Amino acid sequence: MYPPGTTGFFAHPRVREAVLSIGRLAGKGGESRLPWLTLALVGAQAILYVALAPGGPPGVDALVRWGAKAGPLVTDVGQGWRLLAANLLHRDGLHLGLNLLVFAVVGSAVERACRWWDYLALLGVSGLATMAGSLWWSPTVSVGASGLVFGCVGALLVLGRRSRNGPKARFGWFSGESALPTVLVFLWLGWTSAGVDNAGHLGGLLAGLLVGVFLRSRTRGAGVSGGVRAA
Repeated sequence: MYPPGTTGFFAHPRVREAVLSIGRLAGKGGESRLPWLTLALVGAQAILYVALAPGGPPGVDALVRWGAKAGPLVTDVGQGWRLLAANLLHRDGLHLGLNLLVFAVVGSAVERACRWWDYLALLGVSGLATMAGSLWWSPTVSVGASGLVFGCVGALLVLGRRSRNGPKARFGWFSGESALPTVLVFLWLGWTSAGVDNAGHLGGLLAGLLVGVFLRSRTRGAGVSGGVRAA
């Protein structure tokens, strides 16, 4: 058995205002188009949790069997697929619910703004960077989707900064001045809370910032350069 930990800190009571802040900001930039990829991922993670834990929160052994990030299994056995699978698992219902709530908000905002294959690439890179950062920091078991949340937030920060001064700016609602304090609150809560995979969160955020440089706006169509731990 591997020592318990977690990659999600959204269960922290002081995160409520930060979550509401992101929700209010995202509501200003939405469109009517259905974010089907985000909804599919939210549904898949919920179904996976129910299948994994029909009688209550899964134990560490069950999480490892289903794909949690566990250092020795990745580095010694070569099970690199865990770096993606671990992003879809959660340690309990509260961890699942809060992660999916925030992911539904920020993921929908990115999906509505960008081409679906760009959005899928963002999620893939963010998920890999999350668990790679976690693995680099510690071999402890880690699961959770908050690295995907940080990846989406990082991309939105770049998009907001890029277009905030334009007359038809689509992402001014998520410019650095309005969103950065919320991001800093999340990071601070992670560093001051126990059982949180902070390296994973930072990896997801950095990946989102990097991928955000290359994202293309769906409407503009113009290129732009440039324990079990819980995530």
